[in-house]
Amino acid sequence: MKKLAMALAMTATMAMASVCAAAGEGAALTKEQKAAEALFGGLNGVETVTYAQASAGMVPELKTKITEQAFNNLKKSVKDKLGNCKEAKFRSFERFNDGDRVVYMGKYSKEEAVAMVFVFNPAGKIVNFALNPLQKAPAQPAAPAKK
Repeated sequence: MKKLAMALAMTATMAMASVCAAAGEGAALTKEQKAAEALFGGLNGVETVTYAQASAGMVPELKTKITEQAFNNLKKSVKDKLGNCKEAKFRSFERFNDGDRVVYMGKYSKEEAVAMVFVFNPAGKIVNFALNPLQKAPAQPAAPAKK
């Protein structure tokens, strides 16, 4: 009976430790998701998202490359090449020693699947991002039937 009680106590302790260990990851993910959603919301033409809000989550080096004028040009380019964003769903969060990567999958009016990848530094600021249309693999020709 003592062994059973000890095993249950140990199991409960391990379960609680794993929940506590994941709490820090969740806070980082939430912060990074807000920055990514503000940026791709601004790029997708959401009227309530200003350049200041979209660029708030960027590192200073990226802000110097993506000025307000460049941001507006990028918005126009996204609209021309991809169309209107129909939906964006969170896909993955990956943690690395030198930063994190958050990926969303989106559907646009001109592209069926677009991977929206955001790279963050350890402080949780956007270092780089990309909107990549995904192409379907070409269909393999059918093998001729053998006689």
